[in-house]
Amino acid sequence: MMTTIIARFFIGIFLFAILVYFIPEPARISAKAQLDSEYNSSDIPAMPNDLKIIDSISYRRGKKAWKLDLIMPKARGPQKRPAIVFIHGGGWHGGDKGRGFFRTGAIEYARKGYVCISINYRLSDEAPFPACVEDVKCAVRWLRAHAEKYHVDPERIGGYGNSAGAHLVCMLGLVKKNANMEGDGPWQEYSSQLNAVCAAATPTDFTNWPGGFETKSSLRQLLKAPNTNIHEQAAKASPINHVHSKAPPFLLFHGIQDHLVDVSQADRFVEALKSAGAKDINYHRFEASGHGVFSQCRKETHRLMEEFFARTLMKQERSLSQAQP
Repeated sequence: MMTTIIARFFIGIFLFAILVYFIPEPARISAKAQLDSEYNSSDIPAMPNDLKIIDSISYRRGKKAWKLDLIMPKARGPQKRPAIVFIHGGGWHGGDKGRGFFRTGAIEYARKGYVCISINYRLSDEAPFPACVEDVKCAVRWLRAHAEKYHVDPERIGGYGNSAGAHLVCMLGLVKKNANMEGDGPWQEYSSQLNAVCAAATPTDFTNWPGGFETKSSLRQLLKAPNTNIHEQAAKASPINHVHSKAPPFLLFHGIQDHLVDVSQADRFVEALKSAGAKDINYHRFEASGHGVFSQCRKETHRLMEEFFARTLMKQERSLSQAQP
């Protein structure tokens, strides 16, 4: 009798082990994993033969983070090309220029005729705000300083970012030189502002963060700097406090079910832009989407982004959907 019980016990353990092996563990999506949703993809395509890529160009000397990847058409063409700056997210403390859509998107848009750069910047564990803004501004200045070399029209430079990257492209679109966020990097004679901004799941107002920014560790790490007032830092880092009537065209996406960056952040930002007199503000809310709205609703977001940059940077007046027979 005892032998039978023991045998059944071990058979049960064996069957349970088989079930555990073959049935995948339920996803435990952390806040960071959701912030990284845009670039967790591993399906990076091979480089097309019609494109040129230069990896890890230093946009200034010194830090390992001060690098960008450049992807552009090999054919120079008769006219200077528009450019798009891709900025990864990751809660300001993670992510990389070469992952997911920040690589595939750069390839995709280079094939459409854009010169694309995907950039890294100092993360918050290395240097708090305003380091990240100073770095991305330096990268845009680098692009304009090298516009002739890479056949770029310096008056047609747009940017795309998701989450923390969306925050940074909004800052690039809005923050003027007199705001003292250019940093001490080179190319200061060039503008760091973008001519068009596409942003998804965007943190825009740290001073009105649901529950208070102090409750979110990634924001505390971003904003806490020596010899500064963290509340003043929060105000200075918020794109909503930099809106103005001459803001460039904006295309914004936000998921109503976003539990990391509440949709009210986008709602108030759009209202502030329009109240300031900004003329070209395009906002799309997605009912069933969360923080990964850009990829979750890619059928719509990718099309809208393509049409937006075609209109604002390629200067194609009709939308692509209207142009199709």
